[in-house]
Amino acid sequence: MSNEYHIERYISKLQQIAISNPNPVRSFKLAASVLYRRMPISVGVNSYKTDPFMLNYGKNEHSIYLHAEVSAIKTALRILNVDDLSSCTLVVARVKRKGPQEEYVSALAKPCSGCLRCIAEFGIKNVWYTTTSGVEQL
Repeated sequence: MSNEYHIERYISKLQQIAISNPNPVRSFKLAASVLYRRMPISVGVNSYKTDPFMLNYGKNEHSIYLHAEVSAIKTALRILNVDDLSSCTLVVARVKRKGPQEEYVSALAKPCSGCLRCIAEFGIKNVWYTTTSGVEQL
């Protein structure tokens, strides 16, 4: 089974987690997960929760709410050491509605500049994210 096939199958699970997020920032429904040897180690969602860890990775001084990518990495650090993160894969999924009553569809989940700094600092080299037409790899 190819890595891309595995990622695409896992994306649908993350999208369901994003849809069920009760407290997203505005209408952004994102979920991210750190995979270690193809196994999910942690999951994070974006939320209005502020976190001191996020202060280091906000894209600006007003970006204080926890991003899904940073949340997943922070949670993974409870299980893995920093060196292990360099062999992990980060997967990010976003969903949105085209209209108020329509179904959720895949949306662009490319990590912001702050999240990219966090990803780089912890040495995560494999990053996959949703787009409106599928998945892309950084």
